[in-house]
Amino acid sequence: MGKRFLHQLLAVVLALFVSPARSGDWLPATATFYGGANGCGACGYSDLYEQGYGINNAALSTALFNDGASCGQCYVIICDSSKTGWCKPGNNWVVVSATNFCPPNWDLPASGELPAGGWCAPPRPHFDMSQPA
Repeated sequence: MGKRFLHQLLAVVLALFVSPARSGDWLPATATFYGGANGCGACGYSDLYEQGYGINNAALSTALFNDGASCGQCYVIICDSSKTGWCKPGNNWVVVSATNFCPPNWDLPASGELPAGGWCAPPRPHFDMSQPA
């Protein structure tokens, strides 16, 4: 490939990477974390580190998982400090890769804002993030 083509490709990739999202592109969701840095699971990745997914991973709720079609997608998660006191000071966002499914727990009854089935039950968009994320 020619140098010019590679420079144009790099410019397009950088433009996509740094382009600001429109406010209508954001989806309110919730997030929790699970206790480990690993997570093979429903997407079939055997070793997240070897395959380039690193440690910032998340299991997706039924509403986001899309029967596995969302595996490997990246999501920017921004903590909204106006809605919770649990945001990390100084850095309120993280990029995660979808590498697993967070199934509903149908033994859980509805409670407060949570539907029956808990955090990952439909129709709730929810990310269960690895602890490092």
